[in-house]
Amino acid sequence: MDLVKDNETWTLIRENEIFEDLSDHELEQIFVIAQRKNYNKNQRVFSIDQKARYFYLVEHGSFILSLRGKRYKTMNRGTLFGEIGIINENVRTGSIRAMDEASLIAFNGLDLYDEEIVSPSIALKITRSLAKKVTNYLRSREHISTKELIDNGENDFVEFKASLRWNADKQQKDRLVEHAVIKTLAAFMNTKGGTLLIGIQDDGDVVGIGQDRFDNYDKMLLHLTKIIKERIGTLFIEFLKFDVETIQEEYVLRIDCEAASTPAYVRERNEEIFYVRTGPSTTHLKTSRVFDYIRRRFYSGGFG
Repeated sequence: MDLVKDNETWTLIRENEIFEDLSDHELEQIFVIAQRKNYNKNQRVFSIDQKARYFYLVEHGSFILSLRGKRYKTMNRGTLFGEIGIINENVRTGSIRAMDEASLIAFNGLDLYDEEIVSPSIALKITRSLAKKVTNYLRSREHISTKELIDNGENDFVEFKASLRWNADKQQKDRLVEHAVIKTLAAFMNTKGGTLLIGIQDDGDVVGIGQDRFDNYDKMLLHLTKIIKERIGTLFIEFLKFDVETIQEEYVLRIDCEAASTPAYVRERNEEIFYVRTGPSTTHLKTSRVFDYIRRRFYSGGFG
């Protein structure tokens, strides 16, 4: 449905942080790539792994974002979402559905970069604003309490691990469990940063790090930094911040990861494997895609 430029809609878009720096003339071009989409209760906007084409602004009603099948975040009037898929030219990492009768203003991300439709200077302004929104989220994440991160659940920038090295099913130490931690840290550093919480199950239950059976938490941190140096490299320690906190009377290890300035490979036997974040999961990037990703991420100004 075409977007009618009434005063209410104009004001809603104008007041959003993504569009606030545009002149009225420039905003006119944004209306060309926008349309209104109406949804019934429980109707899906998009699903996980669906190719990203639009980013959205909530006009009326409420929508719920689900990640890995868990309810994560409710979005109401004025909330903008879906921008990460547009910036990264990636698939969706979660699913969104309407909680009631609702409507969205959908902005066509493909048309945004068609210079015959939108001026390149305007497209650049929008891209910078979208990138700033993501960057501000990443910076603020370090100031969000661990309890809040747990309550909000896993997402593109937050992951839970029940332990550092203990396999609860086998009741023994397991190098594969350690490997899962190491590749997650590398993936965060290779993408846009993130926070890894150890001592938290996938469903958010706090189990603590006592099960890893270290004599004390200093020895746990020494062991972790040792395997990071061995498997990723000493220089990457500077991008990691470690804290042991008490949550629900259990100790939890929090690791805040900055985006690294150089590619972080994980040494596996006689190979070096490159991992990235694809939504709320860690992915081994195929060799055929590594060069282009590294070029864009580290040597061409990054992904914003």
